[in-house]
Amino acid sequence: MKSFYDYDVDNPTERQERYTTYPELSRFHMALQDELTDDEYQTYYESEKQLIKPTPVANNFQTRWI
Repeated sequence: MKSFYDYDVDNPTERQERYTTYPELSRFHMALQDELTDDEYQTYYESEKQLIKPTPVANNFQTRWI
């Protein structure tokens, strides 16, 4: 299943599918766009998009019994 941020907002079909799949979040983002400037909203959107990306585990150490 696609996350909210995986949809292409420039594509009307995908935008409608995103609205259908995530109605509350879509309405929240529409209200947020009305309240923030374009730069503020884009910064917020990109930061939220980065937060949901899976990050690799940084622990490369093997456990050893002493």
